[in-house]
Amino acid sequence: PMDIPRRVANLIKKYGTRDPFELADHLQIRVLFRQVDKDIQGFFIRRRRRKFIVINSALPRHVQRQTCAHELGHARLHKGWGYYFIVNHTYFLPGRFEREANDFAWHLLFDEKECRYDFGGDVGNYVREAGLAEMYQVK
Repeated sequence: PMDIPRRVANLIKKYGTRDPFELADHLQIRVLFRQVDKDIQGFFIRRRRRKFIVINSALPRHVQRQTCAHELGHARLHKGWGYYFIVNHTYFLPGRFEREANDFAWHLLFDEKECRYDFGGDVGNYVREAGLAEMYQVK
């Protein structure tokens, strides 16, 4: 099984940041903001050995940040897989890959220390203030 929290922690430690845009830069993944269909938040693609994250430019900034973190999850966890390849050519359920990318994004963006020290452990208040409310799910 994939240890997503450990993989995220190692990435944060290596590059000294939780910011998905900075991490993309460190990982040589170009982030592009484009007008795309309103139902698309973003996607990760490889073209000619180059990596790109395309993010819907119409999204609010905090959702663009979440989207970048999610797509970084695909880039780090699902190397060699393309979403359309998965859907059309394999028996894997795309839902599993989406859940893993969401888990990656949550662990990247949720700063437990900041929540504990700056918000007294009040997770609800922290996720609202940090712009993570859409991502927060009671488990």
